[in-house]
Amino acid sequence: MSVLTAGFIAALALMIGTLVAGFKPYISVLSSLTLFSIVTYGSTFPVVWWHAVNQSFLVTFASLVAAMYLAELYRGSSISKQVVESLESVSPRLAGVSIPAVIGLLPMPGGAYVSATLVNDVYEKAELTPEEKTFLNFWFRHIWITVWPLYQGVIIASYITGMDVREISLNNLPIILASIASGLPFLFYFMRLRNTVKRRELRGLVHLWPFVSIAVLNLVLNINVFFSVLITILVYTLVYKVQLEQHIRALKYSLNPPILVLVAASLVYGHAISESGLAYELGTLLRQVEVSIFVVTALIVIATGFEFTFSSIAFPVFRPYLNPANVFYGFLGGFTGSMLSPVHACLVLSAEFYKANLRRVYKYLLPATALSVITGLILKMFL
Repeated sequence: MSVLTAGFIAALALMIGTLVAGFKPYISVLSSLTLFSIVTYGSTFPVVWWHAVNQSFLVTFASLVAAMYLAELYRGSSISKQVVESLESVSPRLAGVSIPAVIGLLPMPGGAYVSATLVNDVYEKAELTPEEKTFLNFWFRHIWITVWPLYQGVIIASYITGMDVREISLNNLPIILASIASGLPFLFYFMRLRNTVKRRELRGLVHLWPFVSIAVLNLVLNINVFFSVLITILVYTLVYKVQLEQHIRALKYSLNPPILVLVAASLVYGHAISESGLAYELGTLLRQVEVSIFVVTALIVIATGFEFTFSSIAFPVFRPYLNPANVFYGFLGGFTGSMLSPVHACLVLSAEFYKANLRRVYKYLLPATALSVITGLILKMFL
């Protein structure tokens, strides 16, 4: 085992160990990043960190702040309650999963914070624990990441493999079906309330327009996520006559130092891993290609906390082997890493909002993810 691989394993162990010991996620990822960087780059590691602060870094960082800003504006208004009440009038369980799922169609950084604020009233009425709220919101927010064309992982994989986006989506159909099937038992176990609303009232759904706006601006007009969210915030302010006090509160929430440090450190971590050649080295340690692709993509995402890094960092290493079957294993590994990463911003944001204990959330995440992998592999045999 080389120094590079040993350093990565030690850094990953440090991250997990400090989280289990009760340290804040941003401290854990900073400690892990520092150890990996010193072992890999020695005294030159500050230069690597500096080079990570590029245009992609700045856009992602700014998009996260803007998304949290909009989420807080939306949460603090009466219109968000109308949206939730409309979905609840159909079914509380439907509201419990559809709100995170709808927001999940918009791949903006920290999107789980947006859905967490909107769906909280539904979870409160069902008397869910903070950990149950965090699991449901985080899980159903991410069911789309292997098939939806807006997600960076799908776009990058299409470029690297030469496969059409539609072909990738159909190829990964077993993963999304498995993720939904694996999450629903937890939904029915957690939310045992029956719908007591006798009349369905769907007019409140019109107030979902800000998320439609972001989708149109980003997908149709090809405006990047940050400016799409910013334009939506401006229009939202004019339509609903948002007061200065509300903007100040939203700014305070969007500039949460621990969250911003965590995101910045995770982005730098991804760059440091990419520059080190770690993915190639890990791939050579495992002889079976399918196993290598699955394990390496999962580890990359667990370390960085960003689901798209499996395709941007690991896929180029395995490019000669990326036929449709192996692409499936890569996405399955990426999904696994995304759902289990303790520094995934969406997981941390959800836990932060609901005041949940991350260690207890894994009581649900671990079996649900394992069930997804097994179910996905079985469905792949028949689809």
